Amino acid sequence: MSDASAPASSANLGPGFDTLAMALDLRCHVTAVRAGEWTVHHAGPHIPEGEDVVLSAAMATTHRPLSLFVRNEIPIGRGLGSSAAAMAAGVAAAVLAVGEDVARDQVFDAVAGMEGHPDNAAAAVFGGLVSVATSGNVIALELAPHLEVVLAVPDETLPTALARSVLTDRVDRDVAVRSLQRLVALVQGLRTGDADALRSAGGDELHEIPRVHLNPFAEPLMAAALDAGALHVCWSGAGPSILALTNPDRREAVEAAMSIALGDKGAVLTPRVDVQGLTA
Repeated sequence: MSDASAPASSANLGPGFDTLAMALDLRCHVTAVRAGEWTVHHAGPHIPEGEDVVLSAAMATTHRPLSLFVRNEIPIGRGLGSSAAAMAAGVAAAVLAVGEDVARDQVFDAVAGMEGHPDNAAAAVFGGLVSVATSGNVIALELAPHLEVVLAVPDETLPTALARSVLTDRVDRDVAVRSLQRLVALVQGLRTGDADALRSAGGDELHEIPRVHLNPFAEPLMAAALDAGALHVCWSGAGPSILALTNPDRREAVEAAMSIALGDKGAVLTPRVDVQGLTA
């Protein structure tokens, strides 16, 4: 019997489109046991309705049949890297079950190849705040320890494929320059916790504004969080979840404001940043 788990992640964080991701301590847990045939059993509040990515990832890792037992804490289809976490845990549990050692770099390469989003894969495997260089190397970035996360998770889903389909293939130069300015401010703000830097990083034009018609929750949730004192507010991945970063003294106010804005259409969570990444 082998156990592995991997955290959720929030990618992009506004201007870091396909570049930044932050691991959050909601986890997908997988136990793998050698068996005569492939089987998978799910428990927990979030069970996949379509493709079973834990099973697919494990089957891509080994030809030896396994029984897989999955307990998932990560909302699916809400922009929280559930696929990357499921794949990372599935690959690691399968590797352990057949008697091999788990190497994080190899798990990352496997998940990035299968999932197609290296930023989410890096956060799921290595934890913390990460980026992936053009070389494919994972870069661990510094995150101010006092920053706290408030996460609004609507009940509705927003498929990543749909969210991607509305993005343009060409970007105006002025938009590109403003996006780079926001990204520099965001990285500095995340590193230092500087309020001015974080506030100037908001208002992404590459993916948030073009997608806003797909996510009716985005504008009211983001406005509510900012009015309550959040330092930075952004879509989590492709949405529809919205993530706010705040100082500790404003966390309760931001949580309450986002709860009112969301109403009974979802849940507001306060996960910590996960610094462990994959455990196996």
